[in-house]
Amino acid sequence: MRAAAALLAVVAAVALVIVIERGSTRRPRARSGETTTQMQPALPALPAPGGQAFGVNVNRLFNDLTYTPAQIAAQLAAVRATGATLARSDALWEATEPTPPVDGRAVYDWSFDDAIAGALASAGLAWLPILDYAPPWAAADPHAAHSPPRSDAQFAAFATAFVGRYGPGGEFWRAHPSLTPQPVTAVEIWNEPDNGSFWGPAPSPAGYAALYLAARGAVDAVAPAIRVIIGGLANPPGFLIALVRAQPLLRGHVDGVAIHPYGDPPAVVAKVRATRTAMDSLGMGGVPLYITEFGWTTSPPGAPDYAPEARRPGYITATLSALGHLRCGVAASLLYTWVTPRRSVANSQDWYGIALPGNGGATPDTAAFTAGLRAASAPAPNVACGG
Repeated sequence: MRAAAALLAVVAAVALVIVIERGSTRRPRARSGETTTQMQPALPALPAPGGQAFGVNVNRLFNDLTYTPAQIAAQLAAVRATGATLARSDALWEATEPTPPVDGRAVYDWSFDDAIAGALASAGLAWLPILDYAPPWAAADPHAAHSPPRSDAQFAAFATAFVGRYGPGGEFWRAHPSLTPQPVTAVEIWNEPDNGSFWGPAPSPAGYAALYLAARGAVDAVAPAIRVIIGGLANPPGFLIALVRAQPLLRGHVDGVAIHPYGDPPAVVAKVRATRTAMDSLGMGGVPLYITEFGWTTSPPGAPDYAPEARRPGYITATLSALGHLRCGVAASLLYTWVTPRRSVANSQDWYGIALPGNGGATPDTAAFTAGLRAASAPAPNVACGG
């Protein structure tokens, strides 16, 4: 995720304490006395979904805490008008459970997550949440911005609570009958765990593999229809090989792999192909790919992922069109990102957004995004993953 600093402000948004209930299930539950850790080796991966979904990241719309509900609604209506159906944004553990359990019972504040779920459902968009970022009390290093959890079980308990609230039949949907439900059907576990900026002080394939399996076992126990996806990888081929080497049980027990193939349009496609090749070599050929970030900043020149303002619309349309017809087992493709504040020309994080801040409005980039979605879905010859 390209806007890490904005996440820290969310921790202050704590007000409403809610106790969660469990969601519905479709895969077998644990047998009596069997823990989720014991279940993990026996749970098969869900089959790949049919077709490919398209959407956009909307993280700054919520994480920045600067938009009014009316502005959020206007921005999301514009997202939906492009033809996008999927929106990705953080489900921040640090905001939802800012204090440790009391007498062994977790205390959750769902106000931040409820606002996201409600706004997206009102706009007719499905939420692809990233379950990420430990609160200081649960962090291995309380002083690090993005420390891994001290306890995989504590993170797994949060994942259980989250899918019980927002998954199919979840408490949130029962409490808001006026909304047309848009239940969560997939969750990403962490963001860029192969990037030291998000898994400090350095990535740990073994550590992340254990976290993923703990979360997947917990989710499967209460909401087995939900896909549990390896969190978006910045350099997937090498990290995936290290993950499977560290934990061979991942073979056959991964519902999807999210990747962040930044670069110009040919580079994006090349990175998708390289990831599929690596997955095939690991016996994960049937595991779907989720391209949960790709995009470009328009300022300053020379920044990572920079594209001139005049060139970015063409990049957007060309990349979406290519991904829509690439036979690499891609389940979803999401641009990074819908809106950023456009404040400092020296801060590249402020210029990834394709829509105007505030109430939004059409731009050459949003028009290119709309055209790219249409091209991705239009009849055209498919391109083999191998080239």
